[in-house]
Amino acid sequence: MNTLRRVSFILCVMVSFANYADEQLVIKLARPDYPLVQKNEYIHDVLEKSFAVMKVDATLLYNVKPMNDKRIVEQLTHNKAVTLAWLSLPGEIPDSLVRTTTPLYKGLHGKRLLIIREGDEATFHKVNNLDTLKQLIGLQQQSWYDYTVMKNNGLTVNGDLDYLGMIKALETGLGDYFPRSVLAIESELVKLKQFHLIIEPSLMLQYPSNYYFYLSKENQHIAELLEQGMQKLQRSGELERIYLHYFGDVEKRLKLKQRLTITLEKTALQ
Repeated sequence: MNTLRRVSFILCVMVSFANYADEQLVIKLARPDYPLVQKNEYIHDVLEKSFAVMKVDATLLYNVKPMNDKRIVEQLTHNKAVTLAWLSLPGEIPDSLVRTTTPLYKGLHGKRLLIIREGDEATFHKVNNLDTLKQLIGLQQQSWYDYTVMKNNGLTVNGDLDYLGMIKALETGLGDYFPRSVLAIESELVKLKQFHLIIEPSLMLQYPSNYYFYLSKENQHIAELLEQGMQKLQRSGELERIYLHYFGDVEKRLKLKQRLTITLEKTALQ
C-alpha cells in the first residue's frame, strides 16, 4: 500500500468512526437468568463507560423475560431481541457472531473453591497438586459443565446426586469436596449453615473461562466501537478500577492470590 492509499484508508476509518460516534445507539440486552436480578451491574458499568469514552450516546435496554445462553445465542445470530451479550462460549466463535477481545471478569468465573467438612482441613493440607486431589472424591452433577472438566482431568467425581444429595454425601463422608464458584460460595454457605461445612482455606481450582461481549456480524460497527472503548478504559486503568469496585472485596476475603492453584484443562488429559 503506497503512502497516498494508506492516508486515504486512515481518513476513511476516521470518518467512519466519527459518523458512528454521532449516532444514538439502542443496545438490547438479555435480562440475567436469575430470580429478582434486573441487570448485571458490573457489565452495565463497563458498557456505559466504554461507549461514553467513545462519545457514543448508547441506551441500554433489557428484555422483559430472562433468557438462558442457548436462547441468547439464537437471538444474537438472527439479530432480533438481543443486540449484545456477555458469554463464555467453548470452541470457535460461531460464524454469525463477532466478539470483543478484552476478557471480562479476569477469569473469575473459572475459579472454584472447595466446600468441605469442618475438621477436614488437615486432609486437604496434604493436597499440593492434581494427582493428590485425584485420591479424594469430588461432588458435582453430571449435567453441570464442571463435572465434565473434572472428569476430563482425571478427578474422581460422583455425579449421580441432586444438590441436596451432594450436601448430605459431603456431610456423611461419601464425598470429600464440592467445588463452587468464588462468586457464589459465600452466599451458598450461608444457606447451608445448619451443616458443618466450611470453605477449604488454601486451595483453588481454575480452568479457562473467559467472558467476552458478543454481537451479530450485522453489528460489526458497534463491536468495533465497544472494542476501542474497552481498550481506552484498559489503558487508563479505569477497567481495572471497575473490576476492583465489584470484585476486589471478594478477592481479598477469599484470599485468592494466596491460594495454591490447581489448573484444570478443558480438553481431556487422560
